[in-house]
Amino acid sequence: MRFRAGAALALLALLATACGSREAGGPGAGQVGGAEASGAEDEATAASAGTDAAEGTEAAADCTPGTTGRIAFMLKQQTAFRYLHADVPFFQRTAEEAGYEVLVQSAENDADNQVAQAENVITQGVDAIVIQPVDFNVAAGIAELARDAGIPLVSYDDLILDAEHAAFVGRDPREGGGSAAQAVTEAVPNGNYVLIGGDPGQTGSTQMQEGYHEVLDPLVEAGDITIVADQFTRAWKTEPAQANAENALTANDNDVDAFLVSYDGMSLGVLQAIEQAGLEPGSIPVTGQDMELAAAQAIVEGRMFGSVWPAPDEMAVRGAEVAVALAECRPVDFDTTIDNRAGEIPWAKTPIYLVGREDMEEFMCSHRHWLSIDEVYANVDDKPSC
Repeated sequence: MRFRAGAALALLALLATACGSREAGGPGAGQVGGAEASGAEDEATAASAGTDAAEGTEAAADCTPGTTGRIAFMLKQQTAFRYLHADVPFFQRTAEEAGYEVLVQSAENDADNQVAQAENVITQGVDAIVIQPVDFNVAAGIAELARDAGIPLVSYDDLILDAEHAAFVGRDPREGGGSAAQAVTEAVPNGNYVLIGGDPGQTGSTQMQEGYHEVLDPLVEAGDITIVADQFTRAWKTEPAQANAENALTANDNDVDAFLVSYDGMSLGVLQAIEQAGLEPGSIPVTGQDMELAAAQAIVEGRMFGSVWPAPDEMAVRGAEVAVALAECRPVDFDTTIDNRAGEIPWAKTPIYLVGREDMEEFMCSHRHWLSIDEVYANVDDKPSC
């Protein structure tokens, strides 16, 4: 378990400083809408990263710096907890401290709406675009529009496929799925597993499902585990996830031993399905992602196994830093590259890992900016004293 407490505390200091110096700098201001590689693989990755950094430096010499002083931050939606408390405020403050205005756009999970928003910001004129794609295929057209306009575009959180673009900033969802599956299989090495993924048009969902399978498939082949349901959930909605869980429980006479779920909002629907089936809360491990308040409460109360933390605070800071550097034609130290089927995209890689019940105290104390300890432990007698 790697909590990167130092990084989290540094982010907390950034947030506190920004709040003290810029009263209107938060979400209400302006437009608010795993397993280690082998030594050979590590060497190849390091060599690739070094080559990419050199190529980025060389490309910067032929770059024309932007002149608008604006960066577009285009999100698939803005209502989930993480966007209000991490992505938007941390991105805004980092970019604003570098002297940029941030145009925040929320597509409300509508790919066509996101295309229209992209056309609008390109027409307005921006120095860089950072986009979390609603659909990685549709967003390829946005990447091409930005390229034709001479605007560097960064895919954020979810990788855009089949189109060249300047960079990708985000975690490896496979690592997150793998960490969840590994922890659950250690606790429940045999039985029936249900996989409930997020939107099938987003790599953050499809690749997390791949991470589950990297751990589970050998156990399936060995006859230890049976995957009785493996489904995606459009727009990461709670209700269809709950329906999928109910169907899986009914089809298997409640004989389900684990639910691997890719978002906390969906996990709450799964917990509801378990309760409605008359099963004891906490009797079936359920995972999630994003460490939202209701999930954090369920974890410390023993009703939920854990939540994958995708570090949206660190991702937002890194995304803004990369966007500013590209806007100013400065080289960027990328960690590696990632193949998006159009080529090798420079990748600023951010952390992702599972936080279980035994990890909650350390997580809460190193992420004081994220959730209130009093709220998380409202129904638990013992709470951390950080």
